[in-house]
Amino acid sequence: MSRIPCLDTEALPEALRSLTQGRIINLYRILAHAPQSVEQIARLGAALFTEGGLSAVDRELLILTCATGFDSEYEWAQHVSISRAVGVTDEQRAALRRLDHDAAAFSPAQRALVAFTAAVAAGPRVDDALYARLSEHYDEQQVVEALVLVGFYFLVARVCTVLDVEIDAPEGDEVLRMAQAMQAG
Repeated sequence: MSRIPCLDTEALPEALRSLTQGRIINLYRILAHAPQSVEQIARLGAALFTEGGLSAVDRELLILTCATGFDSEYEWAQHVSISRAVGVTDEQRAALRRLDHDAAAFSPAQRALVAFTAAVAAGPRVDDALYARLSEHYDEQQVVEALVLVGFYFLVARVCTVLDVEIDAPEGDEVLRMAQAMQAG
């Protein structure tokens, strides 16, 4: 049970209900207690989730790395199905779960990305060698996008861990489809 109750659908801001066009995950039912920001957070999440320079696989590897780095079971549960739907392998997820950022299951670019993400999650600075390794594979837009994603998923993780948000992991890629619908609308 969450420390703060999830709001019922009828108690949610109309803008959030119309944005999601479907089942609303517990994260947004909790964030709706802050009605002045929930719509903007939902829009940012949808934009980060559906647009940008990182591939869907790289985005999911980054998010799963954040889930382990921020100790967020909610994030992990939400993104197992999504990552599977976009092409992340069981072997890659298992490597992230055991914090093996150098696993052979990852390409050299992916190893640089998950190591960078783990370092950003662990502290405020990243050493020059790790940054250089990342920059060999990703351009400036992708680096900044990765940092914004890490920041967004830190927000999600802390809301979920501090408030004990109940896991409501959807099957398949439901959250991805909802984010795409939100961006299209």
